[in-house]
Amino acid sequence: MQVSHVIRDFSLEQVVPYFQPILDLHNNTVWRYECLARFINIEQQSFVPTELLYLVERRHSKAKLTYNIFNGSANYFRYINMAWSINLSLQDMLDPEMAEFVQNQLQDYPNPTRISIEIAAKNAVENPQLFNEFAGLFKALNISLTLDQLDPFDVDLTHLLNLPVEAIKISVRDIKKSQTDGVLSQALQAFILLAEQNQITLIAEHLEQQNELELIQQWGFQYAQGFYISLPKSEIE
Repeated sequence: MQVSHVIRDFSLEQVVPYFQPILDLHNNTVWRYECLARFINIEQQSFVPTELLYLVERRHSKAKLTYNIFNGSANYFRYINMAWSINLSLQDMLDPEMAEFVQNQLQDYPNPTRISIEIAAKNAVENPQLFNEFAGLFKALNISLTLDQLDPFDVDLTHLLNLPVEAIKISVRDIKKSQTDGVLSQALQAFILLAEQNQITLIAEHLEQQNELELIQQWGFQYAQGFYISLPKSEIE
């Protein structure tokens, strides 16, 4: 159902962060929370970002949406000793005011090293100069970078390890494909080994079933995220 079908007076003030945990499988504790945008209507129904984009783009408010979610997430975790991350798009990377906005947000923020920015792997690979400039700005603020939405069939996996990032997310769906694709299986094995050697954290995302959990543990993944662990929620537990 489209948001435009259920709400007449759309306001970005009704867009709030929801939090989905990334679990450390070695000790069964939350390692980090990913902050995800959700629109809450007057009936307290929540809608995911894909249902928001029509209204947001119509009002040319995508930058303000990012600012609101970053600000809301930063305020929520200000006095909670927990790592958290937020997604930024290619449009956010092109926004000349983004770095200044984040810098202003962090002027008196306790321990900015708890924050990570998630960027789609495709955006980083296809725009290397922009990504490196962007990465430099955020590393100067002690914020780490995570690559998201990795398509192992579409990029050079070893090339990703040379990017200035601390973590990379891999979909469980692609890990499952490696069971029947020998070439992908060998590439994934090499990628996991090189990531460990380069001290890059790998996160299995889109985890939805018990047998998938067992599979990623067999592959040696320490961190995982998905509905099997927890749906995104308005409050952390």
